[in-house]
Amino acid sequence: MQSVAEIVAEFARRPWTAVPEADLGPAAQVPTMLTPEEGQLYHWLGRRAQGAGATVDLGAYAGGSAARLLSGLALSGRGFHVHSYDRFRSSRAFWARFMPEEPLPEADDADLLPVVQRHLAPWADRVTLHVGDIGGKRWTGGPIEILSVDAAKGSAMADHIAAEFFPALVPGRSILIQQDYLMAVQPWLPAQMVGLREQFLPLAHVPKVGLVFLCLAPVTGAALAVARVDGLTDGKLMGRVREAAAWHEGMVPRARFRAMLEQVKAHPGVRLGWQMRQASARAKG
Repeated sequence: MQSVAEIVAEFARRPWTAVPEADLGPAAQVPTMLTPEEGQLYHWLGRRAQGAGATVDLGAYAGGSAARLLSGLALSGRGFHVHSYDRFRSSRAFWARFMPEEPLPEADDADLLPVVQRHLAPWADRVTLHVGDIGGKRWTGGPIEILSVDAAKGSAMADHIAAEFFPALVPGRSILIQQDYLMAVQPWLPAQMVGLREQFLPLAHVPKVGLVFLCLAPVTGAALAVARVDGLTDGKLMGRVREAAAWHEGMVPRARFRAMLEQVKAHPGVRLGWQMRQASARAKG
């Protein structure tokens, strides 16, 4: 088993950047919102898995993140299974942008499930698709070795995900990917994680906005209570964001956190990313 120092050194080398596209196999053809480097990271994390628990993918969209995790896990030499969560619905705009080769549905809120099942068919016996609102889901599947979070689009959802999934992470082994961590319209994510700084160690910033963490200590109910973000006043939220900026000094440019503070100031009380984004667009237009 690697020591924390060995894991830190391993991630500092950024070995995922050397993963050739050919290693991804059929996963390389699955549409995704991930950047190329993020896709390499997901594959590499799957390949380095030690069999310490399940792999959980929160916010699957068309299956791109799950496919890249599965392609790596298949090369790990370990038994594996991916649990992928999403509503598996899509707007026409997102469908046209991210799946231009698929026939465009006639209406919004289109059913993505058949498309995702086709995308993940090479690993059908190694993946479970959990359909529906993640805010209503519970985790009862035992330890989690890899947890990808791309669904904490609001402060209440961030708290729910932390409460349900973080306690299953294995100290010294489990990897957490906060895919939207540095998005200006989701300031509750760094605010949440800085509240859990005794439980998590930042390992790498993966452009554009992702951060990777190592679980250091059990995530207890008491720790989750300290880290709660839903219900924070704007002032307390901004204070936590400033703490996060100091925590990530040298890994993340301060400008990322300044942008979050500007969003909170401009949209007091707003705790949903899409509402912040729409309000910003209206202000500019």
